[in-house]
Order: sequence, then structure tokens, then C-alpha cells
Amino acid sequence: MGLNTVASNLISKTFDNTLVSGLTLSQSATWVKKTAGSYNPLTGASGQTTSNVSINVIEQDYTTSEILAAGGAILNMDRRVLGKPVTGVDFEDSIGDALTIGSRSHRILSVRRVVLGTDSLIWDVQCR
Repeated sequence: MGLNTVASNLISKTFDNTLVSGLTLSQSATWVKKTAGSYNPLTGASGQTTSNVSINVIEQDYTTSEILAAGGAILNMDRRVLGKPVTGVDFEDSIGDALTIGSRSHRILSVRRVVLGTDSLIWDVQCR
């Protein structure tokens, strides 16, 4: 069993809350993927479609040192949300999408892939 397989299995168990009995790290969330539609010259409006994807996420605060080092790009109220890649869903182009966790809706500001070799292990998402 290779390192990527071991890492992927540990991450899956973490996000499924089965890594350690009684330890709950992740929670369910809804990623609202927004896709631009076509432009209508008669109305001057562009259509937009949305699709909802249920995922498990781990929500965290940014540390004070991360906020200070970001030079204003990360605000004190921003949230770091970690998510496991979902088959068939491309989160690369997700700026402006929304992430709903419980009753709170967050706007996605940036998405960074955490990779091991060629495998995407985790999505690190900055939300506001």
C-alpha cells in the first residue's frame, strides 16, 4: 500500500468521523456551485444556475499570525474550511460560490488544493 493510499484512507476516515471512536471533527455542509449562464442582450442580464453538493467539512479559525501575515487578505471574521475532494465535482473555479454550514452561509474567496504527488487530498477554502 503506497503513501498516497494511506494518506487518502486517513483523510477519508477523518471526514467520515470514523478515525477515532467518539471523535467528531467534520460536519455536513452544502457547497452551492454557481455557473454563469448565457447573456441575454434584450434584457441585459446573464442567467445563473446553481447546484448543491453535500460534503463533510472541518471548519477552523485562522490564527492571529496567519491574519497578520496575510496583510489584509484574511480578516478576523474569515473561516478556514477544509474539505475532502468529491468525485465528479470541480472546486477549482469556485470563487464566488457559497458554502452553507448549519444556518450560516459563507462566500468563497479562495480555494487551495493540498496535494501529495498527483493526488488532491484536501481543499483549503477561505470563506467570509
